[in-house]
Amino acid sequence: MIKTTYKVGIYIRLSKEDEDKDKESESITNQRSFILDYLKENNYTLYKEYIDDGVSGTTFDRPAFNKMIADIKKEKINMVITKDMSRLGRDYINFGYYIEKFFPEHNVRYIAITDNVDTLTDSVNNDLVPFKALFNDFYAKDISKKIKASIITKKKQGLFLGTYAPYGYKKDPQNKYKLIVDPLPSLVVKRIYKLYLEGKSLQKIGRILTKEKIPKPSVYKKMNNKYNKKTKGIWEERTLFGILRNPNYTGNLFQNRRKKVNYKSKKIIDVPKEKWITAYNTHEAIIDMDTYERVQNVHQKNKLHHKIGKRNILLQGFIKCKECGHTIGINISADKKRYYTICNYYRKYSKQKFCTSHSMRYEIIEDIVLKDIRKMCKENIDINKLESVLNNKNRKQKLLIDVVKKRNILETKLNNNNRYLENSYLDKLKGIITLKMYKNITKKLLKEINLQQRLIKDLEQEKKKIEKYNKSNNQDLQTKIKEYLFFSKPNRSLLANIIDKITIDENKNIEIYYKIKRVW
Repeated sequence: MIKTTYKVGIYIRLSKEDEDKDKESESITNQRSFILDYLKENNYTLYKEYIDDGVSGTTFDRPAFNKMIADIKKEKINMVITKDMSRLGRDYINFGYYIEKFFPEHNVRYIAITDNVDTLTDSVNNDLVPFKALFNDFYAKDISKKIKASIITKKKQGLFLGTYAPYGYKKDPQNKYKLIVDPLPSLVVKRIYKLYLEGKSLQKIGRILTKEKIPKPSVYKKMNNKYNKKTKGIWEERTLFGILRNPNYTGNLFQNRRKKVNYKSKKIIDVPKEKWITAYNTHEAIIDMDTYERVQNVHQKNKLHHKIGKRNILLQGFIKCKECGHTIGINISADKKRYYTICNYYRKYSKQKFCTSHSMRYEIIEDIVLKDIRKMCKENIDINKLESVLNNKNRKQKLLIDVVKKRNILETKLNNNNRYLENSYLDKLKGIITLKMYKNITKKLLKEINLQQRLIKDLEQEKKKIEKYNKSNNQDLQTKIKEYLFFSKPNRSLLANIIDKITIDENKNIEIYYKIKRVW
């Protein structure tokens, strides 16, 4: 019988999922020493070692593991040794593939030392491999659940857990879970919102920022937060869209907006808004809630807005079919001279006759709508109502009351904890509790007291910020009111704040639904 000469590859892996175990026993150094002792005892020759440090066992797409597989295919090694089965991987399906199919097909002997697994021998331990692999998979799933629960708890506490701060913010050097404003990029964020509300498209905003050589977020991040306009970078629409849709700029923290499908998959999916984890007043706002909501409103109307021919269609996305409720689109005639409306539902199902065309000259509709808006603005707007809508006084007042209420609750809890602290000291003096019990109680109470003091300070700053905003916003408010009253420069942003929708019926009757109520 010919004796096989083994060219041994040892595989070592460590990841975060091993944190609950004894770190020393699972360390890279320990695994290496353990396996090398085994090689020495059994007179095996080491060909190469493969190490994946900080890579999860739930995936088999690992740099060193892939290199080992490539070497097996090249017949550079014919034996693989790990400290235990879980080091090779914790996904039982892929683990089974390598043990039952890949290794045998490539004449590779596999040994997991502490599990007493050796594919060369026919033993009970080898028969138990599928069950042990399944157990390792369950362990990975359990650890994943624990980590996920811990992350959710931290997010609910208002701690920022992102790898990178959103553009315009940076992580507080004193507290990596808190966001602070990054001065120069925050001005760019404000400008992006302003330009969008002025009616500029994402493409045009991108051109402006690119022309001015303002570093885009990905470039700025690599510059280690050093602002340098010499660095070029093209601002893409998707980057601007992400900034305009990010609610974290309002000073509230919205997390869990995206997640992995499961602990084994790398695929990321969007999470429904109702399942987001929200914490309020966690950091300084770059964009006030009013501005953010206006931008979202304009965005909704812009979803169906596009340039037709050489003309920007002002009312695209606002017009609905009275009969079927679907959007009415705007088309251009074959000679490129006339624009006309058509019900999108009719266009899609014209043969089934689910609706009618609702065809009208677009210019006529726009002229009627703008005349009605100007008439309504000049003669019939309740100025007090308009001011309330634009300034959102009720919402601001509610927010202020909310902040004061939260602060009062925290102050009550703080006073109670201070009293408990004093009482526990008296209990220690009287011998009611031991010194050890007193220290444990004190440690817990001081931790709560420090947290409450910090939260109270944050709420006090938020209160001052709201009061300051209400005061400084008056001048801007008067400018806005004039814009509405005369409607001299119609744009989509202004329309989105005035009009909810416009309907056209089969008889070509036009009805405008306003967000601001008429007084007649």
